[in-house]
Amino acid sequence: MDIEVISYGLQGVLGTAAEFALIILAGMVLGMLKEILVMSAVFVTVRLMAGGVHFSTYNRCLVSSVLIFVFGGFLVRLAALLPGFAETLYLASGSLFTAYCIYRYSPRDNPNRLIREEELPKFRRASLITTGLVLAAVWADYAVKGRAAWYHHSLVTGLLLEGFTLTDCGYLLIKSIEKKLDREGGVINEES
Repeated sequence: MDIEVISYGLQGVLGTAAEFALIILAGMVLGMLKEILVMSAVFVTVRLMAGGVHFSTYNRCLVSSVLIFVFGGFLVRLAALLPGFAETLYLASGSLFTAYCIYRYSPRDNPNRLIREEELPKFRRASLITTGLVLAAVWADYAVKGRAAWYHHSLVTGLLLEGFTLTDCGYLLIKSIEKKLDREGGVINEES
């Protein structure tokens, strides 16, 4: 086998393991491990099919992933503090926003993973079905319980964050951050 292919694959595996370890560490330190794990699991699952914007270097991706999931963890905690109707409104608006984004934009490729023309229908179908199943499970469980649970917030927030990465606003935000980092330099400006 080609040593460059092996090296690239090993970097990917080790990079993903480091990213996952930092996300777990942040969740443990902040006391929201279960919320962040559930949120990141649904985010990553849908992202594999729907795509979304990416940073241009591994270091930027690493830092942004940890920050996004910590931000999401705080959103989950905040949503749980909302009174009944406001909490339901958060879940409903997050569900509708995500459903719209997945329907409107997915799949959306990026320079790290270009989607071939013949793959588009498969990825679109998979992202729509997966999102639909997660939302159906959330709302069925909500209907049975008669109230929201922490994992409803985590699941919807993970979908909401992934939905945002598909939008033009998500792309614009990441690209403007990239331009700022390119001008400023620093550790997360290193090529990887």
